[in-house]
Amino acid sequence: MKRSIVTGLAGLAALALAVGCSSPAAESPGSSSPTPSASAEVTDGSDSTPAPEAAPRVMQDMIGEVTVPEEAARIATTAPAFTTAVLLLGGADKLVALEENYGKNEWIKGKYPELADLPVVFASNETNMEELLAQEPDLVLYAARYGEDTLKQLQDLGIAAISGAKDSQPEGYDHLSWVRDNQVYFGEAIGGAQLDNAESYAEEFTAMREQIAAQTDGLAESDRPTVAQLSSAGEVLQANNGSAIGQELITLAGGVNVAADADGESMGPSGQTRIEPEQLLAWNPEILLVDSQQIADAITGDSVLSSLDAVANDQAYVIPNGAMSWAHNGPEVYLAMPFFAKAVQPELFSDIDLATDTSAFYAERFGFELDDADLAHLFNLAEGESVADVLDRG
Repeated sequence: MKRSIVTGLAGLAALALAVGCSSPAAESPGSSSPTPSASAEVTDGSDSTPAPEAAPRVMQDMIGEVTVPEEAARIATTAPAFTTAVLLLGGADKLVALEENYGKNEWIKGKYPELADLPVVFASNETNMEELLAQEPDLVLYAARYGEDTLKQLQDLGIAAISGAKDSQPEGYDHLSWVRDNQVYFGEAIGGAQLDNAESYAEEFTAMREQIAAQTDGLAESDRPTVAQLSSAGEVLQANNGSAIGQELITLAGGVNVAADADGESMGPSGQTRIEPEQLLAWNPEILLVDSQQIADAITGDSVLSSLDAVANDQAYVIPNGAMSWAHNGPEVYLAMPFFAKAVQPELFSDIDLATDTSAFYAERFGFELDDADLAHLFNLAEGESVADVLDRG
């Protein structure tokens, strides 16, 4: 039996802006091996000699050794998480070409008006190579889904393309660590101030994760509520299973993922597993975390699914979507950690002020201030609602 939730989710594929990048099982960052840059030698007065050209560097990438410029000046990106990383690292002025999903994000384009003028050259896993070449990129942040043919074209043209650091991490390395460390890897690849920004982000990321884990690691199973994290692909309802970043976010927050063992067809990023509404009813989670307001409305508006404990007890939350969805494999997952914690264990994390912390994060990391309209957009607030109204329900 398929209920009306399926119809209610129609057309949501276009809203899946925040499709994450590859999982750490495929792309675990390691260390780069830069070739030391030449330094300028200057003598006094008329005997001064010009600085030699900066030497390229070699990165140990998952796709092999890649020679990158001493500092990238013109960057093209093929995935939302990659574009978000460049913005986070302060490299917006270096972007010259984008992928299709970022081109649809009106909120982030409003913060970076220059993005609206950039050509979309990567779309539907295909590349407009002619337009890309016209932009003269010196670095492409490359998603494997664009295929070996595109990668070979870039290599033959002498355009540096990186995907993620060569796998050198221990067994058990997880998505959250991958997101953190990949920012450092991208900072190394871009060079200049971007590396300093990446390293400070990584330090703050680790501190946030440890702060939350200190509160939840010792929780008994009986004190951990059941949670489902849901997304959609067209008319298909999906749950994040045990191989998704959502599993780590739920566990870190002090919950139990009801879909940990789900193994259905994946319609999106790794770990997003197709489910039927009947499965959700059988799980009957205490808390729902969903990727869009449309999913929330479809569930709460369904005569049967609205009986779920999470809905009946007002414990259904829409995960914010900024530069991309906070709960996918992009750098805004830094904010997803406290968001999940507040939703899953509100009493433990009553001291977290998400409105303040969110504003501080975007000001520090992206360089723009949030106003009330921005907070309403990010947190899907109804008129007159505050962030505290949505999250302080414990």
